[in-house]
Amino acid sequence: MTATTGRTLRHHAMFYDRDDEFTTVLSAFLRTGLTRGDAAVVASTPANIVLLRDALGDQASQVTFFDRDDWYRRPTTTVAGWQRLLDQAIAEGRPGVSIVGEVGFGPPDRHVGWTRYESALNAVFTQAPAEIVCPYDVRALPSAVLADARRTHATVLDPQPVGSDRYQPPDQLLRQLPDPALRPIGTPALAATFADVAGLRRQVRTLVHTVGWLADDRLDDLLLVLSEMASNSLRHGAGRPSLHLWGAPGEIVCEIRDQGTGPDDPLAGYRPPDPNMEGSRGLWIARQVCDDFAISADEAGTRVTFAIRTS
Repeated sequence: MTATTGRTLRHHAMFYDRDDEFTTVLSAFLRTGLTRGDAAVVASTPANIVLLRDALGDQASQVTFFDRDDWYRRPTTTVAGWQRLLDQAIAEGRPGVSIVGEVGFGPPDRHVGWTRYESALNAVFTQAPAEIVCPYDVRALPSAVLADARRTHATVLDPQPVGSDRYQPPDQLLRQLPDPALRPIGTPALAATFADVAGLRRQVRTLVHTVGWLADDRLDDLLLVLSEMASNSLRHGAGRPSLHLWGAPGEIVCEIRDQGTGPDDPLAGYRPPDPNMEGSRGLWIARQVCDDFAISADEAGTRVTFAIRTS
């Protein structure tokens, strides 16, 4: 969504170690947004939502609240959610959106993925009429996550915005911080080169359906992502691409390998595709659908590894 009011993205980190600090700073931020007519949205923990509702009083009814465990499921589905809220706000004639977004970060193997998300927001919504505050609870989050917050946010609320001297633009940080690697264990159930997508789909469908590893809806998701990634490999890769597939009840992990150099754009798959342009949808679809997704490239070529699980 492009700004129509002259406003562009402001994306702040906020570090807090007391509940009263959280409520004082963020209730003031939300009231400022409501005063200028913004749509106001909060994604946080249930306990923090209660604190903000109490602090806002009657104005709480003007704010949309989401439990962060429901909102922050996958980085790109969260990006798509923010995009929908922006579109809705602009359609309603609002000047912009004021957002409080408190990422949970989850277990350690999720930290890099959510740090990449925080960085990607700066590019995806750079022209959006949005102001976002991302609270970081220093009592609960590890020091590495707190340090990375200063790399992914140009400003820190303290309590007024102060520039972060550690900030890195997304195209720089995302190259330094690649997708967290998926490392399948054991012998693959299927390992084969391929030259066409249709034949590969049939082979995978037969195998997964026969052993019953996935529910039908997730098998459809698997085949959709497989088709998109195999097509990309045939179109943009080099050499004869291959598929390796590992499976267990409720989970499939696939890895497509080729000898290409991978996508040039470190934000590939994070930006919603332009409806007026053909192509560019494959990586976006894959990141929306997969439970885990990673691209890695080195002198040996490119690997796209993705996991589909039955919920």
